Amino acid sequence: MLGRGLGGVLRRASAAASATAGGLCQPQKVLWRGAFSLGLSPTCAASHVSSAQQVCRSWAPSLAARASARWEQPRAGLRGMTMEAAAAAPKKARKAVTWYGARISTDPTAPSVIRRRPTTPSQRHTAITDKTYLWRGKPHKSLTKGIKRSGARNNQGVTTVWGKGGGNKRRYRLVDFKRAHPRSTGVIMGTVERIEYDPNRTAFIALLRHPQNSETYQGEAHAALSYIVCPRGIAVGGELLASRTELLDVKPGNSMQLRYIPVGTVVHNIEMRPGECPLSTLPRPHNIALLSSLQHRNNLLDCVRCLGAGAQFCRSAGTSAQLLERDETRGYALLRMQSKEQRYVLLSCMATVGEVSNPEHKNQTLGKAGRSRWMGRRPKVRGVAMNPVDHPNGGGEGKKSGKGLSPWGMHSKGFKTVRKVRPLIKLQRWKAKKSS
Repeated sequence: MLGRGLGGVLRRASAAASATAGGLCQPQKVLWRGAFSLGLSPTCAASHVSSAQQVCRSWAPSLAARASARWEQPRAGLRGMTMEAAAAAPKKARKAVTWYGARISTDPTAPSVIRRRPTTPSQRHTAITDKTYLWRGKPHKSLTKGIKRSGARNNQGVTTVWGKGGGNKRRYRLVDFKRAHPRSTGVIMGTVERIEYDPNRTAFIALLRHPQNSETYQGEAHAALSYIVCPRGIAVGGELLASRTELLDVKPGNSMQLRYIPVGTVVHNIEMRPGECPLSTLPRPHNIALLSSLQHRNNLLDCVRCLGAGAQFCRSAGTSAQLLERDETRGYALLRMQSKEQRYVLLSCMATVGEVSNPEHKNQTLGKAGRSRWMGRRPKVRGVAMNPVDHPNGGGEGKKSGKGLSPWGMHSKGFKTVRKVRPLIKLQRWKAKKSS
């Protein structure tokens, strides 16, 4: 048997033999160099070299044939083809995506959650919604405005809210939550131009283009473009209608009063009060005589028509409410919310048919702390980890569970925080969950 450490010598010799493919002058030098690098004596090195030379002579023909075959062999994936055919064959395109698994949904309003390829530790745990089919460009500039951030501090510079600050810069999208003027009488039509991502809300938004001849109120033309909260199931190029006085088709995206929507329909973007508030709820003028003036009454209504804030219920991703009943005598409709709470809403309030887009938002996983910082969320310190001067749960030796208090001394364990019974709430959510 060959001596210990001769494997490295043989590897060097085989590499040189494949280069020369016949002559053993260069391998002989390699053998002697390798033998002396092992620290062998001249006598022992000579015996090792002679043994290695015999092995190299037996390997030389096979190494030469293997080297020549390597040059003639086509590239991997094209074995059995000639060099001309291999050169003309198209190269296999490399995957450019960073996710794995099949896309379950191609609907831009209800994308599926995809997982990233685990190229980094954070990508291994990241699961986000697929935004491939959304608009890739910038939002419409005239429908946006800048956001002035407070950094969770008041006008004196004192931090009032913990865990907020930083994050990427955003522009607020001016979303139309009313869909129709509070005193309009016609039908407003809009065509879906595109579906966009909105960093200020969990749902997507849709850009609508309105025809030039559409009127809102007293001959005023409707804006050419507007943003709305995107309903689930609409498509680019589809037409959406909105009216406060007429019955429309019950299809996703159409907005009308609750009095025209069939019982059992799923709705979203629901108003708490109608867009036009009653005159009794308006602030009284100093001169009571002006109240009898019809012109002054109309002016007041025009000035405060924004008191009806538009839709306030069911605006986040995947939310909706179901219309259970309509009471024409009382003028109320009964809705069952996502929390199983049942509450009454005026029949004159507007609602949009269908549910909000992006229902898979709740299944996302950020994957790393940095993504939370991009959203403006800072780390939060537990109360039990603080000192007694900073938190009621702070202090003590070793680990402890705390007293169950908020930073301001309010009980957070076993303390009832149920809201008072309100006349417009038929079934409270905690009772509905307890009965189920």
